[in-house]
Amino acid sequence: MMCDGFVLMKHDDNNRSTSPPKLYIWKDSRLFLGTKSIVFRNYTLAWDQLLVCMQGEMLIRKSNDKKVTSRTCLIRAGTIVDNQDINTTNAIVTIYYLNPISQDYCVLENSMKKATKSICYSHVKQDQIITQMHYISDSNATPKLAHAILIDTLELSIQPKNKKEYDPRIVKLVRMIRETVADNLSIHEYAESVHLSPSRLAKLFKQQMGIPITKYRLQIRVSYGVIHLAAGRSSTEAAYLSGFSSSGHFSTCFSDMIGVQPSSTFLTPPYVKAFIAEDVLEALPNLA
Repeated sequence: MMCDGFVLMKHDDNNRSTSPPKLYIWKDSRLFLGTKSIVFRNYTLAWDQLLVCMQGEMLIRKSNDKKVTSRTCLIRAGTIVDNQDINTTNAIVTIYYLNPISQDYCVLENSMKKATKSICYSHVKQDQIITQMHYISDSNATPKLAHAILIDTLELSIQPKNKKEYDPRIVKLVRMIRETVADNLSIHEYAESVHLSPSRLAKLFKQQMGIPITKYRLQIRVSYGVIHLAAGRSSTEAAYLSGFSSSGHFSTCFSDMIGVQPSSTFLTPPYVKAFIAEDVLEALPNLA
């Protein structure tokens, strides 16, 4: 079967719970393909996320306290969520972590219904998205192919009407944080690099990214730590290589931002199958 130029395969839901979850890692985004139910705990999202139910449905609470069921959900970075806001108890969920410096959130938001000011649900192409996620998972698609499928299926190349404008100083700082993630730079050093006062930078960054600079840097460090875990490193090695002072600190930050401990089995080989893009491997020589 063909769809938008990509071959669709039949999937076997009965085998999903016995297969390992998959983690696709690109330079600006991530895709976690779950195989078991993961219950949301109370935490603040540090990354815009699209949730897709591979099996079952999630229950979403709207701003008027009414609840709706859906198989897709979009959540903005900086949103505090728990199992009462988004109940995934009866679902197996895939999570696509969007590129933070892009129009991806705006594009997806335009094709979904509003639950709250920072949560949307029921994408108009929901069934096709689910089918393509199954294809990526079942076919063990390469990072390059999987990324192309996501861009095509989610129509992320479209320019939205409500285009978000990014301050070039924030774009520069985001790149700087990624390049110096293991360094302990101060807010003053960041502010000096973009010619702003520390207070002005802190305010502007939160307006643009949805979270404080320190939380964003921790998210990048956690993300790099996850990459090292997926590459087979221990929690201690992953913590050191991604700039944490200890595995305990890494564990705490990981739990706060993702909702599980880094020693949890779904991130420990051979329980996770990682697909790491070439540009990520080039940017992180310690993975070799």
